[in-house]
Amino acid sequence: MPSRGHLPPPPGGLGDYDLGVMGPITRSAEDLGLMLDVLAGPDEGPATAWRLDLPRARRRSLREYRVAAWLDDPFCPVDADVLALGEATVAALRKAGVQVNEQARPVPDLGAVHRGYEKLLWPILSGGMSADEARELARMSEAATPTDMSELTRFARAVTIRHRDWLGVDEERQQLRARWAEFFKGYDVLLCPITPTAALPHNNEGTILSRSIRVNGIERPYTDQVVWAGLVTMALLPSTLAPVGRTPSGLPVGLQIVGPYLEDRTTIDFAARLAGVIGGYAPPPGA
Repeated sequence: MPSRGHLPPPPGGLGDYDLGVMGPITRSAEDLGLMLDVLAGPDEGPATAWRLDLPRARRRSLREYRVAAWLDDPFCPVDADVLALGEATVAALRKAGVQVNEQARPVPDLGAVHRGYEKLLWPILSGGMSADEARELARMSEAATPTDMSELTRFARAVTIRHRDWLGVDEERQQLRARWAEFFKGYDVLLCPITPTAALPHNNEGTILSRSIRVNGIERPYTDQVVWAGLVTMALLPSTLAPVGRTPSGLPVGLQIVGPYLEDRTTIDFAARLAGVIGGYAPPPGA
């Protein structure tokens, strides 16, 4: 999907930013498929030489899908209210005759993937920093001991990463993508959380490094909110976010339906069939 008009870069910028994710929000998977037909394809320049031909969905019925589920992980625990809805979704799929493997993993270590993702993400997020701020982060990075793995130090190192080191991280990413490709030879989709919690109370105090969230009553880093999305984004995979219910307090919760590279139609098709089992979009109360 062309990134023209996407932020970042700043308005008027022509570069494609790594990890950029473009995609509409719709009320149904069917509408999402229509939007994909309209929006997907090359921008004006590449259109001179290539066309997009996305493959059809892998399966023709829900029961045919080979499903894996990764609903929780010690590195980034998921709040009980969110986890319960993920587990209920898996139970509903099994009741509908779908085989779901909850032990299969595309990668062995979520934490290791996230550390690589940080090194790709944080330089992008620092694009609006002043030169003085960047110099101060470079100073912090140089002064830190090799064993200092605090979040602030990791941020400073990532923002000021040398290009030769970035190339090493990108190679890690390519190895990761190869593992995902192998995983999807045995499975069609992976279900996993979007974020560890439902929606948070509004908070613009401090920074993303000084704020925190509460998961199962325990303080966790604010940046935990991007761990599960980063697992998928780093590997450049399609992910369709499907509603799966509401918490006891009424907040909506969804799951990621992750599919093989360029097989967006598979994740969208599965989302449509999942809605037939657990219900799809529901208007907010009073809407």
